[in-house]
Amino acid sequence: MNILLIQAYLGGTEPPVFPLGLSCIASSIEGHAIKAFDPNVSKDPHQELIHMLKGFQPDVIGISLRDIDSTNTRKVIFYYRYFKEIIDLLKANSPNHSKIIVGGSGFSMFASKIMQDEPRIDFGVYLEGEKTFPELIRNLKDPHKVKGIFYRKNGRVLFTGSRDHVDLNMLPAPDRTIIGIEPYIGIPDAIGVETKRGCALSCIYCIYGFLNGKRYRLRTAEKVADEIESLVSDSGVRSFMFVDSVFNIPLSHAEAICEEMIQRRINALWSAWFNEKYITEEFVKLVRRAGCEKIMLSPDGFSDEVLFSLGKAMNKRDILETYDILKKIDRMEVCYNFFKNPPAQSFYTFVKLLFFYLKAKMELKNRVHFEFNSIRIEPNTQLYEIASNEGMIDKGDNLLYPKFYSQRDTRYIERIFDLLLRIKGK
Repeated sequence: MNILLIQAYLGGTEPPVFPLGLSCIASSIEGHAIKAFDPNVSKDPHQELIHMLKGFQPDVIGISLRDIDSTNTRKVIFYYRYFKEIIDLLKANSPNHSKIIVGGSGFSMFASKIMQDEPRIDFGVYLEGEKTFPELIRNLKDPHKVKGIFYRKNGRVLFTGSRDHVDLNMLPAPDRTIIGIEPYIGIPDAIGVETKRGCALSCIYCIYGFLNGKRYRLRTAEKVADEIESLVSDSGVRSFMFVDSVFNIPLSHAEAICEEMIQRRINALWSAWFNEKYITEEFVKLVRRAGCEKIMLSPDGFSDEVLFSLGKAMNKRDILETYDILKKIDRMEVCYNFFKNPPAQSFYTFVKLLFFYLKAKMELKNRVHFEFNSIRIEPNTQLYEIASNEGMIDKGDNLLYPKFYSQRDTRYIERIFDLLLRIKGK
Protein backbone atom coordinates (compact mmCIF):
# COMPACT_ATOMS: atom_id res chain seq x y z
CA MET A 1 0.00 0.00 0.00
CA ASN A 2 1.25 3.51 -0.84
CA ILE A 3 0.86 5.96 2.06
CA LEU A 4 1.40 9.71 1.69
CA LEU A 5 1.76 11.78 4.87
CA ILE A 6 1.15 15.54 4.60
CA GLN A 7 1.79 18.36 7.05
CA ALA A 8 -1.03 20.92 7.08
CA TYR A 9 -0.29 24.10 5.13
CA LEU A 10 0.09 27.41 7.01
CA GLY A 11 -0.28 29.58 3.94
CA GLY A 12 3.33 30.70 3.74
CA THR A 13 2.85 33.08 6.67
CA GLU A 14 4.84 31.26 9.36
CA PRO A 15 8.36 29.82 9.59
CA PRO A 16 8.21 26.07 8.88
CA VAL A 17 8.47 23.54 11.70
CA PHE A 18 9.77 20.03 11.10
CA PRO A 19 6.75 17.65 11.15
CA LEU A 20 7.68 15.68 14.26
CA GLY A 21 4.22 14.11 14.52
CA LEU A 22 4.41 12.68 11.00
CA SER A 23 7.90 11.31 11.62
CA CYS A 24 6.57 9.54 14.73
CA ILE A 25 3.73 8.02 12.68
CA ALA A 26 6.09 6.98 9.89
CA SER A 27 8.40 5.13 12.29
CA SER A 28 5.42 3.06 13.50
CA ILE A 29 4.33 1.88 10.03
CA GLU A 30 5.81 -1.33 8.61
CA GLY A 31 5.40 -3.09 5.29
CA HIS A 32 4.18 -0.14 3.22
CA ALA A 33 5.70 2.43 0.87
CA ILE A 34 5.71 5.81 2.63
CA LYS A 35 6.35 9.32 1.40
CA ALA A 36 5.88 12.62 3.21
CA PHE A 37 5.32 16.19 2.06
CA ASP A 38 5.49 19.49 3.91
CA PRO A 39 4.00 22.30 1.79
CA ASN A 40 5.50 24.84 4.17
CA VAL A 41 9.01 24.29 2.78
CA SER A 42 7.92 24.18 -0.88
CA LYS A 43 8.28 27.10 -3.30
CA ASP A 44 5.18 25.90 -5.18
CA PRO A 45 3.30 23.69 -2.70
CA HIS A 46 0.17 23.02 -4.76
CA GLN A 47 1.98 22.04 -7.95
CA GLU A 48 4.53 19.97 -6.07
CA LEU A 49 1.78 18.10 -4.25
CA ILE A 50 -0.10 17.45 -7.50
CA HIS A 51 3.09 16.07 -9.04
CA MET A 52 3.62 13.80 -6.03
CA LEU A 53 0.03 12.55 -6.11
CA LYS A 54 0.25 11.59 -9.77
CA GLY A 55 3.68 10.01 -9.48
CA PHE A 56 3.22 8.14 -6.18
CA GLN A 57 -0.51 7.34 -6.51
CA PRO A 58 -1.19 6.94 -2.78
CA ASP A 59 -3.86 4.57 -1.53
CA VAL A 60 -4.02 6.43 1.79
CA ILE A 61 -3.30 10.08 2.55
CA GLY A 62 -2.71 11.11 6.14
CA ILE A 63 -2.87 14.81 7.02
CA SER A 64 -1.47 16.20 10.26
CA LEU A 65 -3.59 19.19 11.31
CA ARG A 66 -1.44 20.61 14.08
CA ASP A 67 -2.92 24.12 14.40
CA ILE A 68 -6.33 25.54 13.52
CA ASP A 69 -5.16 29.15 13.57
CA SER A 70 -2.37 31.39 14.77
CA THR A 71 -4.18 31.55 18.15
CA ASN A 72 -2.85 34.46 20.15
CA THR A 73 -1.53 36.84 17.52
CA ARG A 74 -3.12 40.27 17.04
CA LYS A 75 -3.99 39.41 13.45
CA VAL A 76 -5.37 35.87 13.54
CA ILE A 77 -4.50 33.68 10.56
CA PHE A 78 -7.09 30.94 10.04
CA TYR A 79 -5.05 27.92 8.94
CA TYR A 80 -8.15 25.74 8.70
CA ARG A 81 -9.11 27.33 5.39
CA TYR A 82 -5.77 26.23 3.93
CA PHE A 83 -6.52 22.74 5.20
CA LYS A 84 -9.79 22.72 3.24
CA GLU A 85 -7.95 23.94 0.14
CA ILE A 86 -5.53 21.01 0.43
CA ILE A 87 -8.48 18.61 0.56
CA ASP A 88 -9.89 20.28 -2.57
CA LEU A 89 -6.59 19.59 -4.29
CA LEU A 90 -6.40 16.00 -3.03
CA LYS A 91 -9.90 15.17 -4.22
CA ALA A 92 -9.24 16.66 -7.66
CA ASN A 93 -5.89 14.97 -8.19
CA SER A 94 -5.86 11.62 -6.38
CA PRO A 95 -5.65 8.95 -9.10
CA ASN A 96 -6.74 6.14 -6.77
CA HIS A 97 -9.52 8.04 -4.98
CA SER A 98 -7.30 7.79 -1.92
CA LYS A 99 -8.71 7.42 1.57
CA ILE A 100 -8.12 10.62 3.56
CA ILE A 101 -7.17 10.25 7.23
CA VAL A 102 -6.76 13.34 9.41
CA GLY A 103 -5.06 13.56 12.81
CA GLY A 104 -2.94 15.92 14.86
CA SER A 105 -3.61 18.09 17.89
CA GLY A 106 -5.69 20.62 15.93
CA PHE A 107 -7.95 17.85 14.67
CA SER A 108 -8.30 16.20 18.09
CA MET A 109 -9.39 19.46 19.72
CA PHE A 110 -12.33 19.74 17.33
CA ALA A 111 -12.61 16.18 16.03
CA SER A 112 -16.38 15.79 15.88
CA LYS A 113 -16.97 19.28 14.47
CA ILE A 114 -14.30 18.84 11.79
CA MET A 115 -15.73 15.49 10.75
CA GLN A 116 -19.15 17.14 10.41
CA ASP A 117 -17.77 20.24 8.72
CA GLU A 118 -15.61 18.39 6.19
CA PRO A 119 -17.45 15.29 4.88
CA ARG A 120 -14.60 14.47 2.49
CA ILE A 121 -12.51 13.18 5.41
CA ASP A 122 -12.86 9.39 5.54
CA PHE A 123 -11.30 8.77 8.97
CA GLY A 124 -10.11 10.83 11.92
CA VAL A 125 -7.37 9.72 14.31
CA TYR A 126 -8.16 11.02 17.79
CA LEU A 127 -5.24 12.05 20.03
CA GLU A 128 -2.05 9.95 19.77
CA GLY A 129 -1.60 8.19 16.45
CA GLU A 130 1.48 5.96 16.76
CA LYS A 131 -0.62 2.88 17.54
CA THR A 132 -3.95 4.00 16.07
CA PHE A 133 -2.83 4.90 12.54
CA PRO A 134 -1.05 1.60 11.71
CA GLU A 135 -3.94 -0.35 13.21
CA LEU A 136 -6.42 1.59 11.08
CA ILE A 137 -4.35 0.89 7.95
CA ARG A 138 -4.83 -2.82 8.66
CA ASN A 139 -8.58 -2.35 9.18
CA LEU A 140 -9.72 0.19 6.59
CA LYS A 141 -12.78 -1.93 5.83
CA ASP A 142 -13.52 -2.51 9.52
CA PRO A 143 -12.67 0.76 11.31
CA HIS A 144 -15.05 -0.07 14.14
CA LYS A 145 -12.42 -2.56 15.36
CA VAL A 146 -9.90 0.21 16.06
CA LYS A 147 -10.08 2.38 19.17
CA GLY A 148 -9.51 6.11 18.74
CA ILE A 149 -11.12 6.42 15.29
CA PHE A 150 -13.83 8.67 13.86
CA TYR A 151 -15.45 7.11 10.80
CA ARG A 152 -18.59 7.31 8.69
CA LYS A 153 -21.42 4.84 8.37
CA ASN A 154 -24.79 5.35 6.69
CA GLY A 155 -24.27 9.11 6.60
CA ARG A 156 -23.39 9.36 10.30
CA VAL A 157 -20.10 10.13 12.05
CA LEU A 158 -19.26 7.47 14.62
CA PHE A 159 -16.48 7.24 17.21
CA THR A 160 -14.95 3.97 18.33
CA GLY A 161 -13.98 5.24 21.80
CA SER A 162 -10.77 6.40 23.42
CA ARG A 163 -7.72 4.23 23.80
CA ASP A 164 -4.94 4.12 26.40
CA HIS A 165 -1.96 6.44 26.12
CA VAL A 166 1.16 5.02 24.53
CA ASP A 167 4.34 4.17 26.44
CA LEU A 168 6.89 6.55 24.90
CA ASN A 169 9.83 4.30 25.76
CA MET A 170 8.30 1.46 23.75
CA LEU A 171 8.03 3.54 20.58
CA PRO A 172 10.75 3.67 17.93
CA ALA A 173 12.62 6.93 17.42
CA PRO A 174 10.97 9.36 14.98
CA ASP A 175 11.78 8.60 11.34
CA ARG A 176 13.18 11.93 10.17
CA THR A 177 14.39 10.49 6.86
CA ILE A 178 10.96 10.48 5.26
CA ILE A 179 10.97 14.19 4.60
CA GLY A 180 14.55 15.40 4.90
CA ILE A 181 15.69 17.70 7.65
CA GLU A 182 17.87 20.05 5.58
CA PRO A 183 15.20 22.74 4.89
CA TYR A 184 14.65 23.23 8.63
CA ILE A 185 18.29 23.55 9.73
CA GLY A 186 19.06 27.07 10.82
CA ILE A 187 15.42 28.08 11.40
CA PRO A 188 14.96 28.96 15.10
CA ASP A 189 12.96 26.37 17.05
CA ALA A 190 12.05 24.44 13.86
CA ILE A 191 13.48 21.05 14.83
CA GLY A 192 11.81 19.50 17.86
CA VAL A 193 12.75 16.78 20.34
CA GLU A 194 10.19 15.34 22.76
CA THR A 195 11.19 14.29 26.28
CA LYS A 196 7.74 13.60 27.70
CA ARG A 197 3.99 13.86 27.21
CA GLY A 198 1.36 14.97 29.67
CA CYS A 199 1.01 18.01 31.88
CA ALA A 200 -0.08 18.03 35.52
CA LEU A 201 -0.48 21.81 35.66
CA SER A 202 -3.95 23.39 35.70
CA CYS A 203 -3.73 26.55 33.61
CA ILE A 204 -7.35 27.43 32.84
CA TYR A 205 -6.82 28.16 29.12
CA CYS A 206 -4.54 25.24 28.25
CA ILE A 207 -5.49 22.20 26.17
CA TYR A 208 -2.32 20.10 26.82
CA GLY A 209 -3.80 18.14 29.72
CA PHE A 210 -6.69 17.12 27.48
CA LEU A 211 -4.49 16.21 24.52
CA ASN A 212 -1.73 14.34 26.36
CA GLY A 213 -3.17 13.50 29.77
CA LYS A 214 -2.49 14.95 33.21
CA ARG A 215 0.11 12.30 34.11
CA TYR A 216 3.67 12.75 32.92
CA ARG A 217 4.96 9.99 30.66
CA LEU A 218 8.73 10.36 30.58
CA ARG A 219 11.21 9.18 27.97
CA THR A 220 14.44 8.04 29.54
CA ALA A 221 17.33 10.48 29.46
CA GLU A 222 19.30 7.92 27.47
CA LYS A 223 16.67 7.70 24.71
CA VAL A 224 16.39 11.49 24.51
CA ALA A 225 20.16 11.86 24.27
CA ASP A 226 20.34 9.08 21.66
CA GLU A 227 17.92 11.00 19.46
CA ILE A 228 19.79 14.30 19.87
CA GLU A 229 23.12 12.59 19.20
CA SER A 230 21.72 11.15 15.98
CA LEU A 231 20.39 14.55 14.88
CA VAL A 232 23.80 16.10 15.42
CA SER A 233 26.01 13.37 13.95
CA ASP A 234 23.77 12.06 11.15
CA SER A 235 21.88 15.17 10.06
CA GLY A 236 24.21 18.05 10.92
CA VAL A 237 21.72 19.67 13.30
CA ARG A 238 23.31 22.33 15.49
CA SER A 239 20.22 23.71 17.21
CA PHE A 240 16.85 22.28 18.25
CA MET A 241 13.96 22.83 20.62
CA PHE A 242 12.52 20.62 23.36
CA VAL A 243 8.83 20.60 22.45
CA ASP A 244 7.48 19.68 25.91
CA SER A 245 4.78 21.96 27.25
CA VAL A 246 7.19 22.58 30.16
CA PHE A 247 10.73 21.16 30.11
CA ASN A 248 11.67 21.49 33.80
CA ILE A 249 8.76 19.57 35.31
CA PRO A 250 9.61 17.08 36.75
CA LEU A 251 12.85 18.86 37.59
CA SER A 252 14.81 15.64 38.17
CA HIS A 253 13.96 14.46 34.65
CA ALA A 254 15.19 17.69 33.07
CA GLU A 255 18.39 17.52 35.15
CA ALA A 256 19.02 13.92 34.08
CA ILE A 257 18.69 14.85 30.39
CA CYS A 258 21.07 17.79 30.76
CA GLU A 259 23.61 15.67 32.62
CA GLU A 260 23.41 12.97 29.93
CA MET A 261 24.00 15.56 27.20
CA ILE A 262 26.98 17.00 29.08
CA GLN A 263 28.45 13.56 29.70
CA ARG A 264 28.20 12.71 25.97
CA ARG A 265 29.61 16.12 25.02
CA ILE A 266 26.77 16.75 22.58
CA ASN A 267 27.60 19.91 20.66
CA ALA A 268 24.23 21.55 19.99
CA LEU A 269 22.32 24.60 21.18
CA TRP A 270 18.69 24.35 22.25
CA SER A 271 15.66 26.12 23.66
CA ALA A 272 12.67 25.06 25.75
CA TRP A 273 9.68 26.29 27.75
CA PHE A 274 10.32 26.51 31.48
CA ASN A 275 8.22 27.10 34.61
CA GLU A 276 9.57 29.78 36.99
CA LYS A 277 8.59 27.80 40.08
CA TYR A 278 11.27 25.20 39.31
CA ILE A 279 14.16 27.46 38.31
CA THR A 280 17.22 27.92 40.51
CA GLU A 281 20.58 29.47 39.72
CA GLU A 282 22.23 26.05 39.94
CA PHE A 283 19.72 24.58 37.47
CA VAL A 284 20.14 27.44 34.99
CA LYS A 285 23.92 26.94 35.05
CA LEU A 286 23.33 23.23 34.38
CA VAL A 287 21.10 23.84 31.35
CA ARG A 288 23.59 26.42 30.08
CA ARG A 289 26.41 23.84 30.23
CA ALA A 290 24.14 21.41 28.41
CA GLY A 291 23.72 23.86 25.52
CA CYS A 292 20.59 25.84 26.34
CA GLU A 293 20.72 29.23 24.64
CA LYS A 294 17.11 30.36 25.06
CA ILE A 295 14.73 30.05 28.00
CA MET A 296 11.07 30.64 27.16
CA LEU A 297 8.67 31.55 29.95
CA SER A 298 4.90 31.89 29.94
CA PRO A 299 3.87 33.47 33.25
CA ASP A 300 0.93 35.07 31.36
CA GLY A 301 0.04 37.39 34.25
CA PHE A 302 1.95 39.82 36.48
CA SER A 303 0.14 39.83 39.80
CA ASP A 304 -0.73 37.15 42.31
CA GLU A 305 -4.44 37.77 41.63
CA VAL A 306 -4.08 37.26 37.87
CA LEU A 307 -1.78 34.25 38.28
CA PHE A 308 -4.28 32.64 40.66
CA SER A 309 -7.17 33.33 38.28
CA LEU A 310 -5.23 31.72 35.43
CA GLY A 311 -4.51 28.61 37.51
CA LYS A 312 -0.77 29.17 37.29
CA ALA A 313 1.48 27.20 39.64
CA MET A 314 3.54 30.25 40.62
CA ASN A 315 3.37 33.72 42.11
CA LYS A 316 4.81 37.10 41.17
CA ARG A 317 7.85 36.59 43.38
CA ASP A 318 8.75 33.49 41.32
CA ILE A 319 8.71 35.63 38.16
CA LEU A 320 10.94 38.31 39.67
CA GLU A 321 13.38 35.85 41.28
CA THR A 322 13.73 33.97 37.99
CA TYR A 323 14.38 37.23 36.18
CA ASP A 324 17.14 38.12 38.67
CA ILE A 325 18.78 34.72 38.06
CA LEU A 326 18.57 34.88 34.27
CA LYS A 327 19.92 38.40 33.89
CA LYS A 328 23.21 37.20 35.44
CA ILE A 329 23.71 34.43 32.84
CA ASP A 330 25.75 35.73 29.90
CA ARG A 331 24.45 35.19 26.36
CA MET A 332 21.23 33.55 27.60
CA GLU A 333 18.22 34.64 25.54
CA VAL A 334 14.99 35.08 27.53
CA CYS A 335 11.47 35.12 26.08
CA TYR A 336 8.31 36.09 27.97
CA ASN A 337 4.68 35.49 27.09
CA PHE A 338 1.96 37.57 28.79
CA PHE A 339 -1.77 37.87 28.15
CA LYS A 340 -3.08 41.35 27.43
CA ASN A 341 -6.29 41.25 29.44
CA PRO A 342 -6.72 38.03 31.43
CA PRO A 343 -9.19 37.42 34.27
CA ALA A 344 -8.50 39.59 37.35
CA GLN A 345 -6.53 42.10 35.27
CA SER A 346 -6.48 45.70 36.57
CA PHE A 347 -5.04 48.99 35.42
CA TYR A 348 -2.49 48.79 38.26
CA THR A 349 -1.34 45.34 37.11
CA PHE A 350 -1.13 46.59 33.53
CA VAL A 351 1.12 49.49 34.57
CA LYS A 352 3.35 47.20 36.67
CA LEU A 353 3.71 44.86 33.69
CA LEU A 354 4.74 47.75 31.43
CA PHE A 355 7.37 48.82 34.00
CA PHE A 356 8.70 45.24 34.10
CA TYR A 357 8.88 45.24 30.30
CA LEU A 358 10.81 48.54 30.22
CA LYS A 359 13.15 47.42 33.00
CA ALA A 360 13.94 44.13 31.26
CA LYS A 361 14.53 45.89 27.94
CA MET A 362 16.92 48.37 29.55
CA GLU A 363 18.85 45.72 31.48
CA LEU A 364 18.88 42.80 29.02
CA LYS A 365 18.46 44.77 25.79
CA ASN A 366 18.33 42.39 22.80
CA ARG A 367 18.61 39.32 25.03
CA VAL A 368 14.96 39.61 26.10
CA HIS A 369 11.81 39.30 23.99
CA PHE A 370 8.15 39.78 24.91
CA GLU A 371 4.91 38.55 23.37
CA PHE A 372 1.59 40.06 24.47
CA ASN A 373 -1.29 37.87 23.40
CA SER A 374 -5.04 37.44 23.62
CA ILE A 375 -6.47 34.24 25.07
CA ARG A 376 -8.20 31.91 22.63
CA ILE A 377 -11.19 30.15 24.16
CA GLU A 378 -10.78 26.44 23.52
CA PRO A 379 -13.05 23.50 24.36
CA ASN A 380 -12.18 21.11 27.19
CA THR A 381 -10.66 23.92 29.28
CA GLN A 382 -11.73 25.75 32.42
CA LEU A 383 -11.69 29.00 30.45
CA TYR A 384 -14.46 27.61 28.25
CA GLU A 385 -16.68 27.29 31.31
CA ILE A 386 -15.71 30.74 32.59
CA ALA A 387 -16.40 32.39 29.23
CA SER A 388 -19.73 30.58 29.00
CA ASN A 389 -20.77 31.64 32.51
CA GLU A 390 -19.79 35.24 31.75
CA GLY A 391 -21.85 35.20 28.55
CA MET A 392 -18.90 35.63 26.18
CA ILE A 393 -19.83 32.44 24.37
CA ASP A 394 -22.84 30.17 24.21
CA LYS A 395 -22.55 26.47 24.99
CA GLY A 396 -23.35 25.65 21.37
CA ASP A 397 -20.79 27.98 19.79
CA ASN A 398 -18.50 26.39 17.22
CA LEU A 399 -15.07 27.29 18.60
CA LEU A 400 -13.41 25.86 15.53
CA TYR A 401 -13.82 29.46 14.41
CA PRO A 402 -11.78 31.40 17.01
CA LYS A 403 -13.19 33.44 19.84
CA PHE A 404 -11.10 35.21 22.45
CA TYR A 405 -11.44 36.01 26.13
CA SER A 406 -10.97 39.60 27.34
CA GLN A 407 -12.10 40.68 30.80
CA ARG A 408 -15.03 43.03 30.31
CA ASP A 409 -14.12 45.69 32.90
CA THR A 410 -10.66 46.29 31.44
CA ARG A 411 -11.13 45.77 27.72
CA TYR A 412 -9.51 49.15 27.14
CA ILE A 413 -6.21 47.48 28.16
CA GLU A 414 -6.51 45.06 25.23
CA ARG A 415 -7.05 48.02 22.92
CA ILE A 416 -4.00 49.81 24.36
CA PHE A 417 -1.86 46.73 23.78
CA ASP A 418 -3.16 46.36 20.23
CA LEU A 419 -2.29 50.00 19.52
CA LEU A 420 1.23 49.55 20.92
CA LEU A 421 1.73 46.34 18.92
CA ARG A 422 0.48 48.03 15.77
CA ILE A 423 2.96 50.87 16.28
CA LYS A 424 5.72 48.25 16.56
CA GLY A 425 4.53 46.62 13.35
CA LYS A 426 3.22 43.43 14.96
